[in-house]
Amino acid sequence: MSKRWLVADDISEEVKKQFPDIHPVVLQLLSNRGLHTQEEFDVYLNPDWDKHTYGPELFREMPVAVARVFDVLAEGGVVTVHGDYDADGVCGATVLVATLKDLCRAFGYDESLVTYYIPHREKEGYGMSVATIERLHAEEKTKLVVTVDCGISNKEAVDRGKELGIDTIVCDHHTMPEELPDAILIHPLVPGETFPNKHLCGTAVAFKFASGLIHEAQKRGSKFPEGYEKWLLDLVAIATVTDVMPLSGENRVLETYGLKVLNKTKRVGLQKLIDISGGKMGALDTFSIGFQIGPRINAAGRMEHAHRALELLIEEDELRATELAMRLDSINIERRKASEVMYLEAKKMVGELGDRKLIVVSSEGWPAGLVGLVAGKLVNDYNVPAYVVGKDGDHYVGSGRSIDGYDVTATMRAAGEHLDKFGGHPQACGFSTNGDERFLKAKEVMEAYAKEHLDEDSMVATLNVDAQVELEAIDWDFYDLLEKFRPFGNENPKPVFSSVGLTLVSFSTVGKEGAHLKLRLQSKGGKNFNAIAFRFGHMTSELKLGGAVDVVHEVDVNEWNGSRSLQLRVIDIKNTSV
Repeated sequence: MSKRWLVADDISEEVKKQFPDIHPVVLQLLSNRGLHTQEEFDVYLNPDWDKHTYGPELFREMPVAVARVFDVLAEGGVVTVHGDYDADGVCGATVLVATLKDLCRAFGYDESLVTYYIPHREKEGYGMSVATIERLHAEEKTKLVVTVDCGISNKEAVDRGKELGIDTIVCDHHTMPEELPDAILIHPLVPGETFPNKHLCGTAVAFKFASGLIHEAQKRGSKFPEGYEKWLLDLVAIATVTDVMPLSGENRVLETYGLKVLNKTKRVGLQKLIDISGGKMGALDTFSIGFQIGPRINAAGRMEHAHRALELLIEEDELRATELAMRLDSINIERRKASEVMYLEAKKMVGELGDRKLIVVSSEGWPAGLVGLVAGKLVNDYNVPAYVVGKDGDHYVGSGRSIDGYDVTATMRAAGEHLDKFGGHPQACGFSTNGDERFLKAKEVMEAYAKEHLDEDSMVATLNVDAQVELEAIDWDFYDLLEKFRPFGNENPKPVFSSVGLTLVSFSTVGKEGAHLKLRLQSKGGKNFNAIAFRFGHMTSELKLGGAVDVVHEVDVNEWNGSRSLQLRVIDIKNTSV
């Protein structure tokens, strides 16, 4: 699909004069990210833990939540951590299980008082259910439930817990429901909440709660060293990336320090998972999380049960950790194969988009754990919001993904009377419903809503470009400037540039079935640059040696046989010879 390149406006000479000590490219990139003052520059380029993070005590209900945990443990009551089945829920549950067990050891409480529960994605669905609360009451004798990455929409289950004598602390970050549960709420979006960062992932909320617990333990005379809670940041780093949280403000600080901890993590299970996924300790970054670590943690909940991933993260025995890591890797391979088959089936169902503004496809037997992945691929292909729905008899479970500027949860709210459960974020959501007629009616309402609220301009695929640069400007000093912007991720993408009027010196296909292009490009000034264009192998028939091309690219490093050289990683290419 052809994309429209949106090159950012150049910063003014005035701005350059205002900050003469900052390289113009750095200024341009900062401006493109909405940063315009020295104070904002400092937070972005030099994240400082003490200056740029917020204390857990800023949550209104933190003191009440912390006190309740200590009271229940002191009374010999069971505290159950209820997580979610994705990487955010699993990592957040690990944060609290590990912290609560540390508290038990510090104060002589029985560690068996700390239990955990993660629902099965397909059999139980998202969130905490009445059935789960009743089970925890009957089998675990739970006195306090702490939810992670869920709970805010589970008023019915919380109310049932109250009837059974179970209190609930909700650590969540999802969209507010119409009616809040009667629980202690640690949630940045609760009306009237004073915590400044409104964009925490579920694990980061759990981290704030864990920090509050550790600080209270220190006040009560425990021997937790100063900064002990920072060892939990490896999990925050993973979840912030996998849950696609914005890497700006405090999140950028959490990710920066989280990556430092991840690269020297003490978790045996995580070490084994990193090793088996091809990661290298000391060189792990957001790419490592997004494409190596995260998918393997998520695969457990998508294909089998997420408690396998949690067991790995809390495992301390090397042999058992190796076995669990190998299992997650194997599950991830199965996940890739199954999702590819589903994607091809879904793509065939969609066919030509025509005048549709929303994709809704469903099929018998599509597992709930994979529908979101396929929806994301369809959005990339068609640049319209997409819902992919698995059907089991007359039970439907779907997941939606969106394009920039369109809220997929609003679409579900419009069809809410025909759905049993739904929730999520503006860019990603999930729902379930029973009955063919109800599903078809929901589909009809959702399509009509998109037709009314999604304008044609939003459906044109665009590519944001930070600046136009000449190849002559790209050298190792230039690359080092770009490295200041790490860690890359949502709202802080890797810098993207356009270079125009280039001559195609050579090109060839590489990779399996010639899927990729290897290029050599020359500027008007005669500078040559090697480039790689992944998934552009199909363009060979459109290109000609000596022809002119414009490219959008990232500046990358190619490492081969111990040597390093700069290369362009092409994101889009336009043949300007014709």
